[in-house]
Amino acid sequence: MREGLDASAASRAGGPFADARDIADPIPHLLLWVDDEGRIRFLNRHYTDLTGHDREDAVVHQSWRDRIHPDDLEGLLAALRGGRSNAGGLRFEFRLLHADGTYRWMLLSARAGEGGAPGGAWQAEATDIQARMSAEEDLLELQRTFEYRLARQTAELARTEARYSSLFSVSKIAFAEQEMADAAVIVHRLRSEGVTDLAAYMAQHPEVLQECVAAVRTISVNEACMRMLGFDDVDGAVDRPVDSTAEDIEAVLLRQFEMIFYGLENVEGRVMLIGAAGRRVPVFYSVTRLADERQLSSLVDISSQERIEEMRLAAQEELARASRVATVGAFSASIAHELNQPVASVSIDANTGLRLLKREAPDVAAAIRVLERMSTTTQRIATIVKHTHDQITSGQQEMERVDLAELVQRTCELLARDLRSAGISLRQDCEGDVPEVMGSYVDLQQVVINLINNARDSMAETSVGKEIAISLRNLGSEIELAVSDLGTGIRDSDLDRLFEPFFTTKEGGIGLGLQICLSTIQRLGGRMSVANRLDRGAIFSFRLPVSTS
Repeated sequence: MREGLDASAASRAGGPFADARDIADPIPHLLLWVDDEGRIRFLNRHYTDLTGHDREDAVVHQSWRDRIHPDDLEGLLAALRGGRSNAGGLRFEFRLLHADGTYRWMLLSARAGEGGAPGGAWQAEATDIQARMSAEEDLLELQRTFEYRLARQTAELARTEARYSSLFSVSKIAFAEQEMADAAVIVHRLRSEGVTDLAAYMAQHPEVLQECVAAVRTISVNEACMRMLGFDDVDGAVDRPVDSTAEDIEAVLLRQFEMIFYGLENVEGRVMLIGAAGRRVPVFYSVTRLADERQLSSLVDISSQERIEEMRLAAQEELARASRVATVGAFSASIAHELNQPVASVSIDANTGLRLLKREAPDVAAAIRVLERMSTTTQRIATIVKHTHDQITSGQQEMERVDLAELVQRTCELLARDLRSAGISLRQDCEGDVPEVMGSYVDLQQVVINLINNARDSMAETSVGKEIAISLRNLGSEIELAVSDLGTGIRDSDLDRLFEPFFTTKEGGIGLGLQICLSTIQRLGGRMSVANRLDRGAIFSFRLPVSTS
């Protein structure tokens, strides 16, 4: 302690440190002189600038030690004690308490034989390395974070691979994995050579496509794929040329090459796979790109779906045939009414003509007029028969402009006698001018007849108040025709099923009448609906678009 005091006093009195003070104080680094026992004999002014601590007090009382981090003090003292004798020089990192109350890292450094100080002391320098230490700490933290994330990602990858391997092996969906790396080299080369349309290029250079196909290898299939193709083991499904695995395999693989060429993530489609013993399996495939130019194909057997589709088409065809046959029965009343009058007219005219010609003085002119009238009537009969024939055999009719108001009027006249005999009144309600619609007159008339007949049947058990009302409304772009009755109405549970084929509430009915009506209206671009009236009975209606031609 006394020597420290003497050194300070000597420096102030112009002793051996006085000249050195003038040299060391302006230097913007912490300089210190140390004796052989490791005691600091001098600190330049930068010490006070850094710590806010008086350097004279730090030297005289060796209180500089209070500014050193407790964890670093013993190491620093040992370094100072052995500083002069360290042939390799001195380097020691420690933390110094600064004036702002924070510890900052400093690097103490000195070389033996350099920087001699007065009074037999040796010189050292301490520089601020906080930025470097912080950067190193940040780097270490970053490295620790990276190592943690890498370990976590590696573990997740391992779990993912385990899940993938498990799903791949036990999934009921067939999977096949293909190695595309060699083919990818060829595809990438073509792109680098300026090819922009891969399919067009392959069409012009089939040998290149064959080269790419030959480069593809199937490296794995799961058991579901093996069983689907009829193989006894996985090797049998894998160890065979790729070009023998499916019909039109070049077209399928071309799409997979396009995934590589255009950077697509997946493609899908249908293909006929070739399995063991020539088995053919139609599948829907979806191919996904994996890492390292591998591609995973999921394969769904659609054999049963195709059989179902064939059965559905056959059922549709049978239903259409049944509908046409049922149409004959449904049209019978209409045909009878349509033909009764012209047939009766032909019969009357024939008898009239015979009488005119059997007179003593035959009236040839009158007979000719009768024959001309018979010809016109016969043409009408032929038209009715032809339309019915076309409806039954092909279901196709020519479209024409139809006046629904006139159609309703004629239909009511046609059915009025039968309805009156059943005690039913028929009422027409047409609001204003009704534009024409496009359709088939006979088909639309049959729809109206069918709806009127259904309304009549619904009132079979009604004793009083039997009425059927037919109304027409102009809705602007559509015309609405409605047939309402005062019958028993429709059970709520049956409302949603009335238009289903073969559903009927009539004893002995076949359930096709309303379905045919619905098909007719929908074919003409319209809609059909049914509802119960508030009081009693039901109302059937349809809407058709107004003719714009």
